[in-house]
Amino acid sequence: MQTILVAVDFQHDAAQVLARAAQLSAQHGAAVTVQHVVENMDVGEPELQGAVDQHSRTTLEALARAAGFAATPSLKVEFGVPHRCVNTAARELSADIILIGPGQPSTVMQRVFGSTADRVVRTASVPVLVVRNKSAQPYRSVAVAVDFSPLSEAALEAARTLVPDARIDLVHAYEVPLPFEQAMLRVGTRPEDAERFRQAKMNDCRRQLADFARKHASGADALVLRGAPGTALVELSRSGRVDLLALGTQGRNAAAQALLGSVARRLLSEAGCDLLVAGHIRE
Repeated sequence: MQTILVAVDFQHDAAQVLARAAQLSAQHGAAVTVQHVVENMDVGEPELQGAVDQHSRTTLEALARAAGFAATPSLKVEFGVPHRCVNTAARELSADIILIGPGQPSTVMQRVFGSTADRVVRTASVPVLVVRNKSAQPYRSVAVAVDFSPLSEAALEAARTLVPDARIDLVHAYEVPLPFEQAMLRVGTRPEDAERFRQAKMNDCRRQLADFARKHASGADALVLRGAPGTALVELSRSGRVDLLALGTQGRNAAAQALLGSVARRLLSEAGCDLLVAGHIRE
């Protein structure tokens, strides 16, 4: 890992995101660029824009000093749509990873289509580390959510690159789909037979996860959780067992994400640990 892009605002989480960036920069010897994007401003007012630019740079300098970087990071202030500016900067810098805080949706538009963090996660072409916790200690225990898709492999590779010395657990969550449960009830399936079916499906998931581990992560622990993936992963993230959860995110557009939801989006708002998200979604 050679280049880290850190996207910060001045309302949420900037100090903890920069502290994590300083830790990772020291661990990997990576160069860091800290970016702040000013939105909803008429750039046709040069005097005002200049004043805002200077204030933003002064604030970034103070935040970077407080974070304790071993090497002074580059600072970047831009005017525009935040997630687009972040993704453009990541491409221009050939960044290996983007760090960002979870933020809080502050407008009706953001509540429908997602916060800046949500949009960056859905559109970035590199892994995104969403820093939810204040601790800047090195990650020691990582859970990689596995759904047996290529994005699971991408999440595992991103975790190994970010924290090569951490313990890795492979986690798969499974529940019998509700329509199937209802169908078993309608045809009079006995409770013990229904439970045997559920257990058989769990055993099948364990075999698949063990095969995935042998192929991609020899030596990693494998854990199958019963329950809806979103709920099971939120509970795991809050259990204290892991300090980083890595997952892939599927390629949906913004409207589909808003209407249907996703495991990644739920974790953005509810997870109890930091999130590493791998997956590219075209705008």
